[in-house]
Amino acid sequence: MAGEPLFGAVRSLLPADAVATDGLDRYAVDGVTPQIAALPRDAGEVAAVLAEAARHDAAVIPWGGGTSMALGNVPRRYDVALDVTRLNAVVDHAPEDLTVVVQAGMRLSDLQDHLAKSGQYLPFDPPQPETATIGGILASNAGGPSRHAYGWPRDWTLGLRVALADGSVTKTGGRVVKNVAGYDMTKLYLGSFGTLGVIVEAAFKVTVLPESRATLAAFFRNRGAACKAALALHQRNLAIESLEVAGPGPVDLFEATGVRQNGWALLVAAAGVPAAVERSLRETTQLASDNGAASIERIEGEVAERLWRNVRGFISPPANGDSLLTRAALLPSQTDAFLDEIEALAARHRVKGQSVVHAGAGGVYSLWQAGKRGLTERGAGLVAGLRGAAWEWDAPLVIERCPAALKDLIDVWGEPRSDFALMRNVKGQLDPKGVLSPGRFLGRM
Repeated sequence: MAGEPLFGAVRSLLPADAVATDGLDRYAVDGVTPQIAALPRDAGEVAAVLAEAARHDAAVIPWGGGTSMALGNVPRRYDVALDVTRLNAVVDHAPEDLTVVVQAGMRLSDLQDHLAKSGQYLPFDPPQPETATIGGILASNAGGPSRHAYGWPRDWTLGLRVALADGSVTKTGGRVVKNVAGYDMTKLYLGSFGTLGVIVEAAFKVTVLPESRATLAAFFRNRGAACKAALALHQRNLAIESLEVAGPGPVDLFEATGVRQNGWALLVAAAGVPAAVERSLRETTQLASDNGAASIERIEGEVAERLWRNVRGFISPPANGDSLLTRAALLPSQTDAFLDEIEALAARHRVKGQSVVHAGAGGVYSLWQAGKRGLTERGAGLVAGLRGAAWEWDAPLVIERCPAALKDLIDVWGEPRSDFALMRNVKGQLDPKGVLSPGRFLGRM
């Protein structure tokens, strides 16, 4: 416990309204609550807080919108919540170069509103864009259905400014699309979950808003037929932005859309110039019909936006409740066979599962609910079975969300890989005192 010396040091660095010692439950991580919250206004203040934390041997967990805080192991120590949401400005936007530089605490929806004035956007679609911050999205490398077309956030990130645990600030990459060759430090921080440094600023390439968008939902009684159609679409050169296969279950992905899910749903969002969108929808309709679709619905406008919001919400369910969300990173051709394994495991462990497949990217998200008996007792066995099934295809399986009691029994990241020694060495060099998010990353690092 860092105690009053740390409190006094942080209070001396920041304005009175930027330090909180009450109402800290909102910053709790897996039931662990910090002693103090700091809300710096710029990179210098972020760095100063980190330097004081290191001097007092205190543990810091960075905070943005909090939308990905359920991911990770239970923190080993936690003294300071470092809330970066006051760093929320657009630093530079060059529409003619298709680049933007933004502070890490800015909400994604606010950045999209700014870019839209120039007919541009950043093709990120994580859950809760009205809450998720730029820094949090990058730290968790959070993606959504549109990664079928656009890839991961790291694919659009040109450079970063990062505050390190010793209080220094470093810069990686740049503000132009092409940079000199060399070791890519930018990608080192992306997806590191705040364990190597605190992202304070990011530069991105952006793209032009599509002229047209529309969605098709095709329903199949046979899951294999839905997966076969999705794989065929993935292999065609169509203007498809998102390609999902969604199973039936307790989560109604079509809530408030006026569409009723009837079996397994193939969800296709097309985006681009109108002619390309219409061609993509025609070919999707024909292919779905050829594979035995029972019905096909075209969805547009606000209703389509609501559907995709529900799909993104599936991969980020509420933190409360006794549920388990897993993600297996497979090849698109492997997903159908993995879903066979999932159904067998659900029956064996007497749990209810529902899956959504990023069919073009290969990720399989499964939401598990155990009812009155709870998941903690049976969850470890279920996770072991899922990881064993994924291992057949050399695919990692990550626990995106689960009760804290289950995290005490498993590592949410799985067994450390062969490169773990290198990862631990990098952590030791950048954060030798273990200031940043101790215990939350792979191997409880």
